[in-house]
Amino acid sequence: MRARTPTTPGGVKHDPTLFSEILSEALARGEAVRFRPQGVSMLPWLRAGRQVRVRPAAGHVLRRGDIALYWRAPGQPVLHRVVRVRRAEGICECRGDSESGEPERVPLAAVIGVVATPALGRLVYLALHPARRFFNRLCLRWGLRLRHG
Repeated sequence: MRARTPTTPGGVKHDPTLFSEILSEALARGEAVRFRPQGVSMLPWLRAGRQVRVRPAAGHVLRRGDIALYWRAPGQPVLHRVVRVRRAEGICECRGDSESGEPERVPLAAVIGVVATPALGRLVYLALHPARRFFNRLCLRWGLRLRHG
């Protein structure tokens, strides 16, 4: 079976390689980028197709609760929540909000951007952290949508 070329809701073909190149170049120049992420790993906080604004990670002190944009592999950008930062080791641990299990260990150098989250949104996430999994399930069941950026 042939793989289909992904398309956007407007019918425009999506080229992952070109998207990754543009994303890297814009963030390297210090420009913020807006795009619509795909996938369900960040539900209910980020929904697929909902626009996010990512600003460059350069000059930003990464903290627990931030949503980091990093490269899992060349040309494979990932948006996941920072659950722990280990500066001495040069890594941060990231995990999707709807995922369970061990967080992914990401070199700090691989983090190229951070989702521009309102301070209130970050505080709400941190306040709900102990009950996060339960809260996420309720939001998914009831169709609640929380907004970032």
